[in-house]
Amino acid sequence: MAVVSGDISKTDSSEHETKLFEPILERFAPFTKLFNEKEWDFTPDEKNISKVEQYNQWLEWAAENEKKVYSQIKTPIDTLITTDVLSEGQNLQDCDMVINYDIHWNPVRIIQRFGRIDRLGSPNKEIYGINYWPSDNINNYLNLKGRIEERMTMMKLAGSEVHLEFSDSFREMASDDDFEDKLNKKMLLQMQTSWDEIEKNDAGLGFDNLSLEDFRQDLLEELQKDEKYYKKMPKGVYTGFKANQSVCPETGIIALLGYPSKPPKVLNHEYQIYDLIYINKNGKQVLLNQKEVLDALSQHRKESRFVPEKIERGEESAIKELVNAMRKWLDSQSGEEDIQNDGSIKKRAGAETKDILAKLKTGDSFAVERVKKNTRASEKYRLQNFDLITWFLVNCE
Repeated sequence: MAVVSGDISKTDSSEHETKLFEPILERFAPFTKLFNEKEWDFTPDEKNISKVEQYNQWLEWAAENEKKVYSQIKTPIDTLITTDVLSEGQNLQDCDMVINYDIHWNPVRIIQRFGRIDRLGSPNKEIYGINYWPSDNINNYLNLKGRIEERMTMMKLAGSEVHLEFSDSFREMASDDDFEDKLNKKMLLQMQTSWDEIEKNDAGLGFDNLSLEDFRQDLLEELQKDEKYYKKMPKGVYTGFKANQSVCPETGIIALLGYPSKPPKVLNHEYQIYDLIYINKNGKQVLLNQKEVLDALSQHRKESRFVPEKIERGEESAIKELVNAMRKWLDSQSGEEDIQNDGSIKKRAGAETKDILAKLKTGDSFAVERVKKNTRASEKYRLQNFDLITWFLVNCE
């Protein structure tokens, strides 16, 4: 038996843990991992024989010519306990049974696990998938089984390949020609129930809760007072306030950025993207979406102006601190760094890349256009590529 996770791997015959799981997989699936996926100076006695027969001949050849490999095969691993680290990208055709002790909410994850062994070239005549569902009292509460089967049926309706033998009830559901109509009726019923509950709520739910309409109306009202004054206002204008910490919990900057920056001598420049951010002194986002930031500003709009004297005087050290905070935020959009236990630095996708990937999954047209333009986040998120349109100093001290 062996155990493989994202951090460590271990066999019952070894006292030591390791981060390498490939040697374990070679003992667990030698037909696939050793015979099929590696090149050997081996020729079968006959050409027109099955892969399994070739493998048996290769075993005899390995016993004489590859003693180290043969010793691996002679100490096989029959049972492999693993996390989702092996749910993708692994060929484990030797295996004939997958047992899911935990059932993920996403049916794709379950299909991926079965896909490790249900593959072309399997030496097994039959393979088995076993799912451990929650006990009845827990499942009645979670409805996990029903939700996953329903999602898998929707995947089938969308043209995705699914396993009809996932469960008896799923096979029946997926074979029901009227399932799509039943599903639509159920969704309408759920929407009606949810809306009824909203209407009963004293707080209510208006259009302004689902959009930025309140802020647009406030802006229109303010512009009508003196539109020329605001249109003449230069880029980079700033102010500040002493924050109510229940609304703005950290000292930092609220900034409106425009991308791409205005080229020299261009009069009618239009920004493709506006970023409204609230970051602390370390460049970390405090509030994560623009409606939250606008709400915070709205709650402070009657506060007196307050800007620390060092910034008002333009002292280099004070301004540099603000620039560094902005630079760190820009860096975090293009990529993030994790310091490992050994002191090395591991780079991973930044917030911008993650956001685009998430939007691509939903078919977002803006994300598709970004990918078509092939603009890398590392190239986009540079200080010189953005104009600082306006900014607020948030002071909690």
